[in-house]
Amino acid sequence: MTNISTLGFNFIVGCNNVEFKKLATVYNPNTRDVSSSDKDPISSENDDGSLSSSLEEKDENASQDSSQELEIDLAVWATKNKCTRSALNELLAILRKQGLRLPKDARTLLRTPRTVDVVEKCGGNYFYMGLENGVLKLIHQNVDYFADLEQIQLTFNIDGVPLFKSTNVQLWPILCSVQGFEPFVVSIFCGNHKPNSVEEYLNDFLMELQEMLQNGIQVNEIIKQVEVFAFICDAPARAFVKCIKGHNAYYSCERCVVKGTWNGRVVFNDEITEAPRTDDGFQNSEYENHQVGKSPLIDIGLSCIKLFSLDYMHLVCLGVVKRMLTFLKQGPRECRLSYQQLTIISENLLNLNGKMPREFARQPRSTDYLDRWKATELRQFLLYTGPIVLKSVVSANFISISFL
Repeated sequence: MTNISTLGFNFIVGCNNVEFKKLATVYNPNTRDVSSSDKDPISSENDDGSLSSSLEEKDENASQDSSQELEIDLAVWATKNKCTRSALNELLAILRKQGLRLPKDARTLLRTPRTVDVVEKCGGNYFYMGLENGVLKLIHQNVDYFADLEQIQLTFNIDGVPLFKSTNVQLWPILCSVQGFEPFVVSIFCGNHKPNSVEEYLNDFLMELQEMLQNGIQVNEIIKQVEVFAFICDAPARAFVKCIKGHNAYYSCERCVVKGTWNGRVVFNDEITEAPRTDDGFQNSEYENHQVGKSPLIDIGLSCIKLFSLDYMHLVCLGVVKRMLTFLKQGPRECRLSYQQLTIISENLLNLNGKMPREFARQPRSTDYLDRWKATELRQFLLYTGPIVLKSVVSANFISISFL
C-alpha cells in the first residue's frame, strides 16, 4: 500500500511556494510552520524579494497619498489666509528641506491656470467668472448657516477702480455678497475707460441672474429661492448702471423730481416737497429730464429706485460733515470760527492721536489737514470725537443740532 505522505510529497514538489502553503494548511492545519532551514534557498530569496518590492510599492503609494493630502491642505490654507506667493514659496522650500515631496512653486501647488479666456468687449478686456458658481461655493463653505435658509439674498456692487496713477487703466468689477458674507467677483472689465456699452457689460451677469431669480438655486437637491437685496454703488456708477444723468445735473436727484438751482454749482435748497420717483414711472421712461436711456436692469424686472441705496460715504461723510467743518474753518463770518478756536480744536484732536482703539482705521489729525481728511476720519469726527473736541469751543445748542 502506497504511503499517503509519499503521494502528497510527489504532488507538492510540483507546486510553487504559495500553493504549498495553501495546501499544507488545508491538508493539516495543526502542522508546524516550515522553518527557515527547511526552505529552498532559491525560493526564499525570490519570496523575500517579491515581499520587499510589494512593501516598497505600498510605502510609495502611501507616501504619494499623504503628499497629495498635504498639498490639498496647504492649498486650502494658503487660499483661506490669503497667503502671498513669495511667502508660500518660502514655506514650500522649508518643507522640502525636511524631505516632504511638495512642489517648488506656489503656482503649481494652487494649480494656477496658465491662460485665462479673456474676451474683447466694451472697448477693453472682459472676463466672466460666474454668479451661480460663486454662490454655491460660498454655500458649501458655510453649510450650517445656509441649511435652514429658504431664501438667499444677494447684494451687488459695481464700481470703477484705477490701477495706476500714471495711466488711465482701470478695472470695473461686479461683486456679489451673499447674506453679508465676504464678496466674490462675478465679472471684471479692464480698459482705459469705463465700458462703452452698459448693455454688453451687464449682459452675461443679468442673464444668469434672471435664471436664478426665476428658477432658484439647487443646493443638495433642495431649491432655494434667490432675491436681490440691493445694489451698492457710488454716484457715477449708479448713473452708469441706471442710465441716468450725473449727480451734478439739475434733475439728478434719484428720489424725487426736484430741480436744482445754480449757486456756483447745482444745489438743492428748495424747501418744497416734490413728488417722489416711482418704479413704474422709471420703467416707462417718464422722467425725460432724468433718464438718458433705458437701463438693462428694467428688462429683468429689477427696481432702479428701491434697490439702489444712496451713498453714505459721499452724502454724509464727504458731503455734510466736510462742508460743516469747512464752513467752521473758512466759511462766512456768521459761522466761521476764530483762529484761536480752531487751534483749540486741533489741539484737542491731537491729544486723542494715538489713544484711539485699534478698531479705528485712522488716528485724529489737525484741522490744518482738513482738505486731506478721508471719509473714515470724517465719520469718526461725526460719531465719536466731534462732540468731545467741540465741547469747550462752540455752543451746546450747535453740538446738539449737529451731532445728537
